[in-house]
Amino acid sequence: MRQRVVRGRFLRAHRGRERCRASVGRRVRVLVGAHRFRACRCRRLSGAEKHFTVVALAGGSLEADFRKAGYGVPNKAYLPVGGVLMIVRVLRALREAGSVSRIRCVTERAAFADIPEGQDLCDEVIEPEGELVGSMLAGLRGLPAEERVLVAATDMALLSAGSVDAFSARAAQADCDIGYGFVERRTHDRRYPGVRHTWVRLREGTFCGGGLSIVRAGCAGQIQSVLRRFTAARKSPLKLAKLFSPMLVFKALSGTLPIAELEERATAITGLRCRGIMCPEPEVAVNVDRFEDLRAVEAILRDRACVQVLS
Repeated sequence: MRQRVVRGRFLRAHRGRERCRASVGRRVRVLVGAHRFRACRCRRLSGAEKHFTVVALAGGSLEADFRKAGYGVPNKAYLPVGGVLMIVRVLRALREAGSVSRIRCVTERAAFADIPEGQDLCDEVIEPEGELVGSMLAGLRGLPAEERVLVAATDMALLSAGSVDAFSARAAQADCDIGYGFVERRTHDRRYPGVRHTWVRLREGTFCGGGLSIVRAGCAGQIQSVLRRFTAARKSPLKLAKLFSPMLVFKALSGTLPIAELEERATAITGLRCRGIMCPEPEVAVNVDRFEDLRAVEAILRDRACVQVLS
């Protein structure tokens, strides 16, 4: 009888230990699983923080507005802004951005060679070829066809490394072959209320285009004619809408056109996945197209300098 009691107690204790081990094992598996999930999620996030090659466009000729004001530089990228050439400001922001690994600058080699500080801000200088699209294609040439590349204008006088990284983070998450950067007016006006822009009223709000885009290197050459029509019309919302369809013109004029419909129509026209990429940093949209813009940007920089002195 005593043996049966002892044996029963032993079995109950053994089963208790087994249940405890099983419980601990389940908790360990849950914890390990959670750790693996977090590690997997971190790997995905790290993969999204891609280091981009940038094609910085600094070709073309100087606009009449600046020539009338007495400037004799090759093009507006070489305008001095607050004592620093605009091309240097843009390349410096790109170089300091954590999301940028390589910079190809499309500009005249002779003009760029005269900028001593510019040599360390660029990995490769490529001669421009004709107009904007030709220069972009020259900058993309030789890159892997599947690589997605940031294309940057060099008239974003207030561009910062942080604003480049903010756009890059969203571009890395966008499932597209071509992504066009834009900024919401409310975001822009909170920081730069007096800066002029071409605004487009859509269903989701009022927006303007930015100076950063993303392009899959092997795709741009396939749609040269579409890109040329787009770049020619990019400053006019009505001309842009006409490229798509008469119904889009009506919706654009009435402010009822949704972003998704623009993306779908652009995808249908090009045969490529096209997306709009909204950037939370308005600096990507502050560009210098006219002498008036130059004066506005210099005023902003003077105000910043005063604030820094006072602080």
